[in-house]
Amino acid sequence: MLRVRPILSTPHEDAWVSLLEALGLREISVGTQSSDPETPRPRCFAAGSGRVMLQPSSTFQTSLGFEVRDVEKFAQWTISDGTPVRLETLQSAAEEPEGHIIAHLVAPDGLAFTAVPVDASLTAGTPQPSTAGLTSDASLSVLALWNTPDVPGSAKTLENIGAKPDTSSNSGKWVQFRAKHGGYVAAHGGSTPSTVLSFEYDGDLVAYAAGLRNAGFETEIVDEAYGRTLLVAHPDGDQLWINERQSDLHGYTRSESSAL
Repeated sequence: MLRVRPILSTPHEDAWVSLLEALGLREISVGTQSSDPETPRPRCFAAGSGRVMLQPSSTFQTSLGFEVRDVEKFAQWTISDGTPVRLETLQSAAEEPEGHIIAHLVAPDGLAFTAVPVDASLTAGTPQPSTAGLTSDASLSVLALWNTPDVPGSAKTLENIGAKPDTSSNSGKWVQFRAKHGGYVAAHGGSTPSTVLSFEYDGDLVAYAAGLRNAGFETEIVDEAYGRTLLVAHPDGDQLWINERQSDLHGYTRSESSAL
């Protein structure tokens, strides 16, 4: 299994919680307490597809991350496909339980990311409603945007870890993949390797934006070459991008595997 789960580090945890919940994500895990009581505790939020790990931090940053069922098998398959993997057994960490094995990978462009074991106590796939009645918006998917000067190399890395082709631009500057158990990740042409948290929405974007405005969030819908994008002001002083699921594929190609 493979699920997209980027790590969002921020000094504005409470404000991000409010935004993520307004977007339709819900908290499914309070994270794992580190053996160091001074270490901030991360929190996990699920969209209809994919998850986000929210990590309190003094600085704002997004890191690429994935969930897998068996880290050692994941490493074997990934290495056999040509991407090196380094395994680490955790002694103490904020994000994951002590004693768990996590996989460290470095793409050809130098971007480092991790794959961690899925929590067996949590339902795989789309989360069920919580007792508080909050539900993940089934139309909302996590989309980790991987900016890279080496789109082909990043795309090959994503193939090697088991991600499936979804949508690609004919120019070769955008190659989007889906993870079988939730979320998308897109390699996008850029000068410096980095990860940006974004989302994809497969529904009425105008109504969705109106709901966010009613909840007190600043929004704007812009028309891009690939479709409409909803921009939402986020707590760290920038804008969160929510791409409308493409229906007009002019200049783009959708893989047959995206429907599986």
